[in-house]
Amino acid sequence: MRRVGSIAIVGGGSSGWMAAAHFGRLFPDLKVSVIESDTIPVIGVGEATVPLLTLFMDRLGFPDPQAWMKLCDATYKTGILFEDWRAQGEAYWHPFEYLDYVDVGIHAGHCWLNWHRAGDPAFRTRQSFAEAFFPSFRLNALGNRAPAFREVAYHIDAGLLGEFLRKAAPGVERVIGTVQAVERDAEGDLEAVVLDGGRRVAADLFLDCTGFRRVLMRAAAPENRFDSYARSLFCDRAVVIRMKHPEGAAKEAALHPYVRAAARSAGWIWSIPLYGRMSSGYVYSSAFLSEEEAERELRAYWRLGDRDVGPVHKVRFETGKLDRSWAGNCIAIGLAGGFIEPLESTGLAITQTGIELAGSMLDARVYDARTVARYNAHMTKFYEDILHFIIVHYCLTRRRDSAFWRAVAESTHVPEALAARLEVFRRLLPTGATRGTNEVFMFRDISWFAVLLGMGFNFEAAPVPDKLQTAARMIRARKAEQLAEQERRLPNHYRYLRENVFGRP
Repeated sequence: MRRVGSIAIVGGGSSGWMAAAHFGRLFPDLKVSVIESDTIPVIGVGEATVPLLTLFMDRLGFPDPQAWMKLCDATYKTGILFEDWRAQGEAYWHPFEYLDYVDVGIHAGHCWLNWHRAGDPAFRTRQSFAEAFFPSFRLNALGNRAPAFREVAYHIDAGLLGEFLRKAAPGVERVIGTVQAVERDAEGDLEAVVLDGGRRVAADLFLDCTGFRRVLMRAAAPENRFDSYARSLFCDRAVVIRMKHPEGAAKEAALHPYVRAAARSAGWIWSIPLYGRMSSGYVYSSAFLSEEEAERELRAYWRLGDRDVGPVHKVRFETGKLDRSWAGNCIAIGLAGGFIEPLESTGLAITQTGIELAGSMLDARVYDARTVARYNAHMTKFYEDILHFIIVHYCLTRRRDSAFWRAVAESTHVPEALAARLEVFRRLLPTGATRGTNEVFMFRDISWFAVLLGMGFNFEAAPVPDKLQTAARMIRARKAEQLAEQERRLPNHYRYLRENVFGRP
C-alpha cells in the first residue's frame, strides 16, 4: 500500500483546475498543489460539454448554474444537430432527455418503429421520433427557446472555467513555473519536479495535466504505449475561429441552445454559441485537405471572405489513448491521457471522469497495484465506449461525394466489439439492459438510439404488443400537452440569458 499525503498537479487550464478544485474539496486534509507555466499556452479541449458537468459543479457546491455561467460566458446546450452526415440535405437531432419506457426493455423507440413500419403518416420520417417524444427538439432546436428541463449541458469558455475553478479552490497552492526536470526515486516512482530557478516540488501522487506534451507520464512510464484510433477516426487536424455575434435582433437567432455539427468535404464544422461570441472549427483529415483549403472551406461556410476574424488557431492531434492512464504514482488526466475528436463534446467529460474516478479510489488515502489496475480498466472501458459511439457517426454514412467520405464508407475500421454491440442493438435496440454494465460509460440508450436512427441504421426489433403501444401514445399525448404549456412560458434562449444570467446585451 502507498499512502497519499500530498498531490501535485502539473499543468493548469481547465483540466488542472478541475482536478485541483475536486481534490481540494474532497481531500481537505491533503496538500494539493497546482504547478502551471506562464509561458506555455493552454490547449483547450473544446467549448461544448455534456450533462455530466452539471453534476461536477453540484459536487463543488454550485448547484445553481447561473452562479457560474456568467463568469464563463456560458450558454445552454440541449443537444446536437447533425447536418449532412448520413446524406447531404438530411439532418437529425441528438437530444439529452431520457427515453420513455413502457415495459422492461421496451421504450418509445420500439413503438415508433412499429408505427413507422405500419405506414402511420404521423411517423413517416425518422425525425418524427424526436418530434413526438422530445419537447426539447421542438422547443430548443426548432423554437430556439430556453431549456425546458434540467438535463442540460453548456457551451462554455474552457479558459474562463479554469479561472473560475482556480478561485473556487482557495486551499490549493498555486505554483508558477515551468518544469525543467522530473526526478524519480530508487523504485522508479516520481519523487519531485524541478522548476526554473531550481525550485523543487515533491509529492506522493502526481497528476499530469500537461496535455499532448505528457511531461510527467513520459518520465514516469516511458514504455507506456499510445494506442492510436487512426484506423477508425480519420480526422487529425482542426482550424478554429471565433466571431462576434450579430447585433440586435439577429443575435436571438445566433444563440441557438445546441451545437450544430455540419459534415463537410473532409470532416465537419462545429458551431458553438457562447454568450459573447461564436466559436467555430473545422475538424478534418490532413490526408484529404490542406490547412489552407480547410480555412477557405470554413470561411466559405460562414461567408466570411477575407474578413479579419482575429487569430485563426490551427491544431494538430492524434486520436487514441495511453495504454495505462495510471502508471506508478502518476495519473494522466485529460489530453495527457488521450484524445477523441470533439464530435460529441467529450473532452471535459473524459477529464471529469478521470478525476472523479481517481478520487473515489483514494478515499482511504492509500492505493496499491490492484487500485491502479482497476482504474486503468475502467478508463479503457470509458474511452472504448466513446470511440465506438463516434465511429457510428461515420461508418454508416451513405455519402460518396468526396474522397474523404468514400474512404470513411469503405475503409473505417469497426472494432469487433462494436460490430457485436451493433448486432445486439439491431435486434433489441439500445436499452438500459443492452446498453452496458454498471461500469463507467459515456452514452445512454437515448444517445445510441438517436444517432443510429439518424444514420439510418437497420433496426429489426420485434412487434410491440398493442397495450404497450397504447401506453406510448398516452406518453406522447401527455408530452404534447406539456409542450403547449412550455411554449407559452419559455422565452427565447438569448433573451432568457440576458434577463436571468448576464443582465446585459
